[in-house]
Amino acid sequence: MVRTLLTALALWIAAATPVVTLHAAEVGPGVGQTEDVGTTGYATKRLVLASACSEACPWGELGEFLRDAVRPDGYEIILCRNCNRTEGPRLVANAALPPPLVEDDLRHGTTRRINAHVDFGITEASMLGWAYRGQYIYAKDGPYIGLRLIARIEDPTYLLVAVKPQLGISSLAEIRTRKLPVRIITDFQPSVMPVLEYYGIDRKSLESWGGSLVGTKDITAATPFDVVISSLASPANNPESAFWTTLTVAHDLKFLDLDTALIDQLVDKADMVRATARWGLLRGVDRAIPTAGRSGEVVFARADMPDDIAYAIARAIDRQRGELKWFVRPYSIDPLTVGNGRGVPLHGGAARYYREKHYLD
Repeated sequence: MVRTLLTALALWIAAATPVVTLHAAEVGPGVGQTEDVGTTGYATKRLVLASACSEACPWGELGEFLRDAVRPDGYEIILCRNCNRTEGPRLVANAALPPPLVEDDLRHGTTRRINAHVDFGITEASMLGWAYRGQYIYAKDGPYIGLRLIARIEDPTYLLVAVKPQLGISSLAEIRTRKLPVRIITDFQPSVMPVLEYYGIDRKSLESWGGSLVGTKDITAATPFDVVISSLASPANNPESAFWTTLTVAHDLKFLDLDTALIDQLVDKADMVRATARWGLLRGVDRAIPTAGRSGEVVFARADMPDDIAYAIARAIDRQRGELKWFVRPYSIDPLTVGNGRGVPLHGGAARYYREKHYLD
């Protein structure tokens, strides 16, 4: 049942998000610019990286880290700031040109479109796996079996549920049993929808009780809400997680425990791990809360990337890993997981470096 819901949700996201069909959200003439950056590609050591915005977007700041890490080796990394959302794996797999700029790009300071084919990228670890296997949001156009992992960078977030105390509930199950007209803020991540299903909450029923499901975009302290359910919980102020800080600072919230059986389902079927949100993670977290979490952003490429380039990138990431602690998100490199693609093959050049460092068995 969880896997069925994940598939349905992912297809819904693919249909709803403007990055899959850009025409409705493309910016008008004269807004933003397409820039010719000259000759790029493997033979030039000038590589185009599918990255993201400069305003603390995780794939954006990791792109900056990577750009600086490989510079001493003679590589110039050109950051494609609008090769983000779900599009990175597609663009890399197809060696495609970046998509048109959309309104959301401009909102986060991206006004430049690179006129050059994408060589490699950064994305979320689960998303890379879905693309490689042709699952969920990549079911219609995948699988992209030519994708290869270069490095996994740890980046933890937690699944947390918080409610306004005046709601008077101790479990999400009470929303259905009492048919409460609650306004639920959620990130609509595939790891969240099984939570709603487990507790018998669906959009149609919720709306029939006078409630609603609200996305996390443009959340302010004044946004009306009763419940928050999100697997992107973190005190970091990147765009995807900043609403947690906004809401927990402005409101006194009560954090709920999740049923153990639900956590087991998320671990078994939703690509998550058991985790504990410890005291003080966010304002209002007043105890250790057992939950599920996820961690992992990935640097990835196509299989046709020459081994010496993949080797150099893996080496540079490892060599400069100490710099990761200075970014907005809590990034780190774990030698035990840096080469683990969870089913996505490791690029041969990266594998050679990790074997030399004894990071692989």
